[in-house]
Amino acid sequence: MTTATITFRVDAAEREELAARAERDKVSLSDYIRVRLGLRGEGPQDGDDGELTGTDDRAIQAQLADHDERLSALEADRVRVAAAR
Repeated sequence: MTTATITFRVDAAEREELAARAERDKVSLSDYIRVRLGLRGEGPQDGDDGELTGTDDRAIQAQLADHDERLSALEADRVRVAAAR
């Protein structure tokens, strides 16, 4: 299996927000970011700080889909508010 690395920079507040979202969705931060980038999550790895024990993949996918819908709605609201100013 070939491994590639993607690196991006975020400030401390953005990292905390991403970590909180990943925790809320009960996935590791690295899997949360992979899914948000449209990549397949890898599940728990040695040294990974996320736990997926006892969680069904379909349930995780449903949670992430729900999260995406909520995030899209929040972003749309933000655009509407900004346009109204």
